[in-house]
Amino acid sequence: MDRNTLLKKAREAMAMAVAPSSKFQVGAALLCEDGTVFTGCNIESPTYLGICAERVALFKALSEGQRSFKTIAVACGTNGACSPCGACRQILWEFAPELEVALDDGQGGFTLRAIAEYFPEPFDRNKLDPARKNRLV
Repeated sequence: MDRNTLLKKAREAMAMAVAPSSKFQVGAALLCEDGTVFTGCNIESPTYLGICAERVALFKALSEGQRSFKTIAVACGTNGACSPCGACRQILWEFAPELEVALDDGQGGFTLRAIAEYFPEPFDRNKLDPARKNRLV
């Protein structure tokens, strides 16, 4: 799947956002190695708890058994390229350290970077237990 199609899916997911407090809608589309795509949108609650679109897409994919990911596209409307927050950067890196991130620029194009460029010094599970190196679970 090309990046433009993936961004289209992220834009479609953005329309499903539940953001009554911030009015800031975000959509994400995660491309798995096998070609499967999982989408997500940000969801806010009345108590100001919520979750970002990127983690929704990743958690949906993980809950369906996916473990290998290529690209995540993120859209936030005309605001332009909104990069993943710190929590999303950490969890995306943990499950996909080679992930490519395509950010909608709000004008029909996108910027493309590796997750490692957004998160150059992640907390690594090897710091907890070196024997678990490179294991996801």
